[in-house]
Amino acid sequence: MTRRVLDHFLTKGLDITEDVKIVPADVFTSAQRHVADREMMRRVPHVIAWGGEIAEPGDFTTKDVMGTPVLLVRGKDGLAKAFANVCAHRGAQVADGCGHATRFTCPYHAWSYDLDGRLASVPGRRMFDGVDLSQLGLRPLPAGEQAGLIVVALDQSVSVDGFLDDALADLTSFGFHRYAHAQSMDLQLRANWKLAVDVNFEGYHFPFLHKDTLAPIVTNNSVFDIFGAHCRWAFPFRNIEDLRELPEQDWPERFSGSVVYGIFPSCVLVESPVSTLMLRIYPGDTADTSVVHMIGGALHPMVTDADRMLAQAGFDGATAVLRDEDFPAAEACQRGAEHGLEQIILGRSEPLVQHLHRQWDAALMLTR
Repeated sequence: MTRRVLDHFLTKGLDITEDVKIVPADVFTSAQRHVADREMMRRVPHVIAWGGEIAEPGDFTTKDVMGTPVLLVRGKDGLAKAFANVCAHRGAQVADGCGHATRFTCPYHAWSYDLDGRLASVPGRRMFDGVDLSQLGLRPLPAGEQAGLIVVALDQSVSVDGFLDDALADLTSFGFHRYAHAQSMDLQLRANWKLAVDVNFEGYHFPFLHKDTLAPIVTNNSVFDIFGAHCRWAFPFRNIEDLRELPEQDWPERFSGSVVYGIFPSCVLVESPVSTLMLRIYPGDTADTSVVHMIGGALHPMVTDADRMLAQAGFDGATAVLRDEDFPAAEACQRGAEHGLEQIILGRSEPLVQHLHRQWDAALMLTR
């Protein structure tokens, strides 16, 4: 990958696709498409965490996946498990945030569950005579772990097995099983979720939208790769030119630039020498809204103040560009789609945006 990017940098080139793709603008505005998108999202697997967020048995973290509260926990058997974070009694959440536990106790009436989701204790048990409490527990969700990434499905009939197989060799090299949650930020956007994803997968806009932030540091001499439904985009820092004088065996192990993975349907992994970021992007309640969960990762554990400061600085820099430049651009596009724009045009230098729309359309057909 580094060789391909360096060659593009030296020749002022980039990977391109053969054709332009036209997308009807109503994919961002249609109420019918919005309902179909949400249904599709409930019937496919999602990457929602790094394995290092629940590194040891008893470690847990909580996530929101398109409005569904999810509890992730590392079981005594070392496996990642997922449950609906919903008490079987009255529906309150049994855990919040992240940490380490041997049981999860609902704060409302203190019903308690073990690491396997089984109901472990009920205050005033005799008040529930006639109820088979042995059949109650946290509702399990399909869950698995590949390449250090935790995969979950919201529908119990959906298999997560082999979800990342097509990208497995490439993803494994990053050691995501070592990454822990360091920082987070949630955003509510006035833009369709697909627009919020699209902004992460082309550099055509770098010299214009990011002229004072990213453009002095990076270039759009990009390479694009497709791994089944998933994809990868890599673009260089300007100092990649320094490698031209070095033999390849002396090149640094870490790529001098950013590597951005699109994990179907809407997880974005951003890996660079200065930050590690996971974006989970979901449809909002209406076609013109979306929810973005941005999570900063750091090698586990962060031992010193310097470790924590470095992680925070990387997170702040990466999320500022997204929050202040990319996502406002997505919101501007949403307004255009709502006021007369009939189609969007995806050029030959935007191959992964084309790929994403093809994958979403195909998934809609499969999940109907």
